[in-house]
Amino acid sequence: MKELVSILIFSLSLSCFSQIKNCSQFKTGEFVYADKQRPEKIVRTLTSQIETHPETGLEIHASIEWTSDCSYVLRYEKILNVTEDTAAPYIGQKVYVQMLKVKKNKALIKAQSRRIDLELKLIKLN
Repeated sequence: MKELVSILIFSLSLSCFSQIKNCSQFKTGEFVYADKQRPEKIVRTLTSQIETHPETGLEIHASIEWTSDCSYVLRYEKILNVTEDTAAPYIGQKVYVQMLKVKKNKALIKAQSRRIDLELKLIKLN
């Protein structure tokens, strides 16, 4: 009887722990957004990211600083295929990103800066 109670308590305690997110697979690779209104393709290394819009050719180049396994800071370095006046206000700005949920090749992320506060679904392609 004591063994049964011990097993039951052990099983209940395991179910109380939150699921550990495996965010490391999202540190590098190619990604797209799940939202069809956001057709951008993202190519990421450990230290940089390039986001390209397939229709306009707009390219956003950013550096990445990983603050934990599931969060990072993007810093806009250069923006191509727009006028300098359009790009200038964004250069140097930071976007704080946190992966809220991870499941297989998909992640729900929260991106925040002075200009944005979004939750987006990201899909890893490779």
